[in-house]
Amino acid sequence: MTAEEVESLKNQGNDCVRRKNFAEAVIHYTHAIQKDGKNHVLYSNRSLAFLKLQQFYYALEDAKETIKLQPYWAKGYFRKGEVHFAVGNHETALLSYEQAFKIEPSDKDLAEAISKTRKEMTKARKEDARRPWVWGGAGLFLGLLVVVCDQFIPQKPAVQSLILQILLVAVFSGLSLLGSYAYKFIHSNDQSALLEPPLDLFGDNTQKESESKSSESTGSQRSDKGHRRGGVGTGRQRFRMGKS
Repeated sequence: MTAEEVESLKNQGNDCVRRKNFAEAVIHYTHAIQKDGKNHVLYSNRSLAFLKLQQFYYALEDAKETIKLQPYWAKGYFRKGEVHFAVGNHETALLSYEQAFKIEPSDKDLAEAISKTRKEMTKARKEDARRPWVWGGAGLFLGLLVVVCDQFIPQKPAVQSLILQILLVAVFSGLSLLGSYAYKFIHSNDQSALLEPPLDLFGDNTQKESESKSSESTGSQRSDKGHRRGGVGTGRQRFRMGKS
């Protein structure tokens, strides 16, 4: 395939991106990459298309390949930063943006991306610092509400001891506080899972099935040979016994 044909495929992909037809864009870029696997621009463009499709793993892999093919091209690091920013990895995104900015210090888009990421990092830190207080306070309020309702609604309160009432309020507050940390842990794991490779439902299984069939075929051939050897040996033994 000529360079003109590769360029045509790239332009078709670019046109699909402009029309927000990102799935078709991936097809065109992939076709071009199959013919010109050293073209860093194709990987960069496909990374953007994958990102728009929220296929974060593939978008990141293409961004890494872009950097590998052209380590002094700012857009490769920008693509990598965009993927990490999309999944909430702001610290890693900032490192990628800053690396790109070192290469292209006059790029206004990079400066804006760095500023935006720093604002998000500050916002996330404030939320992380505020969350335990909010959740713990909510648990404290709920515990007090339970104790107050227990004192005034039923004819005989279920919890009459002041110590038990305090413990009940403390338990509600403590559970809410633990819930805030559990939320942060789960949220962090969810972010990491977005960049994990998707399940390969056919590739590995097909290969293993092929290998299994191959080994079964080999084993069957060996077994047949063994049976044949056993048959000849048994025949000779019977011949000798009959002869004697």
